[in-house]
Amino acid sequence: MIKLTKELCELALMGGLPLGGGGGGLLSAGREALEETFRHTDALTMLDVSELDPDAVVVTVSTVGAPSAKDVHLTSQHWMTALKNFEEMTGQKIAGFISCENGAISTANGWIISALTGIPIVDAPCNGRAHPTGTMGSMGLNTICDYMSVQSSCGGNPDRYIETVARGRLDTTARMTRQCAVASGGMVGVIRNPVTAAYLAKNGAVGAISQAIALGKLYSSCASGGEFVSRLQETMDARVLAHGKIENYELKMEGGLDVGRLDVAGPEGRVSLTFFNEYMLAERDGTRLATFPDLICTLDAQTGEAISTAEAANGREAYALVIPKEKLILGAGMRQRSLFKEVEDLIHKDMTACNEGLFVD
Repeated sequence: MIKLTKELCELALMGGLPLGGGGGGLLSAGREALEETFRHTDALTMLDVSELDPDAVVVTVSTVGAPSAKDVHLTSQHWMTALKNFEEMTGQKIAGFISCENGAISTANGWIISALTGIPIVDAPCNGRAHPTGTMGSMGLNTICDYMSVQSSCGGNPDRYIETVARGRLDTTARMTRQCAVASGGMVGVIRNPVTAAYLAKNGAVGAISQAIALGKLYSSCASGGEFVSRLQETMDARVLAHGKIENYELKMEGGLDVGRLDVAGPEGRVSLTFFNEYMLAERDGTRLATFPDLICTLDAQTGEAISTAEAANGREAYALVIPKEKLILGAGMRQRSLFKEVEDLIHKDMTACNEGLFVD
């Protein structure tokens, strides 16, 4: 058991930011969640999954939507409404909350509800890095033929307010939740997918919140962007793809996701990055350099702070780098070829052939 003080949570956010791989939400939203959390508590409790009874029920807490959306409105009351609706639908006693992934806001998923209810956080998110689709964060539940997902969502300003609870196949309920995010103005808070602690231990990214805290400590110990990049090279086998100006930045919102591309042009040559919320591909002159779930990042050249795909801008000096997937803590959703094929069909670039060693299906 770890007591997460406000200082440790700030480090988790700073480590979650690069683990977002361009997605995972905005740091400003993560800090808003941090402040709201510690209006209700002095410290959160975080458990290792081994500290739970194997049959204890754990649920995923997630924000779903496009980080660039301008009309996002998500409060503690929205979260409590989503939780109330979930409990009324399932009748289950919740023993712990997990995040769907790491990211600048995603790492904080569950903190507010934990502070309000006293139910602990569990150090085993669905995935140790951010991912673009709900099924990628389902820990393989989509492969269980009789598993029925429950997804309770809530969000939006008064003129776009929405609360829904859906029960059904995971893929259909995930699509409904994505549409709720669009209807709300861009993002909703979601409680979903109850599992036992035993299932979580086998299929979740055990220890990934601790990894975010460690990465945040590493970042805070560095005086510049260049120093942080050097430390990532030493500790995470990071590889610099380019160091230069961001160019040709394009972003549009499609179906509640941020979709686009950008280039980083430096002495090493021009590197092109394709994103689908998160960076999916890095290429130079048509040659593939890295592919999701490799952690492709853009870091501010001066500060080392990760630049999200929603906040990139032409002319900004950045490092484009990649941390190999082998250095990450990945959940079961990262082992399914079919989920990568879905993204591959949308961006019309190979995602599966270069990840063959990853898949178990």
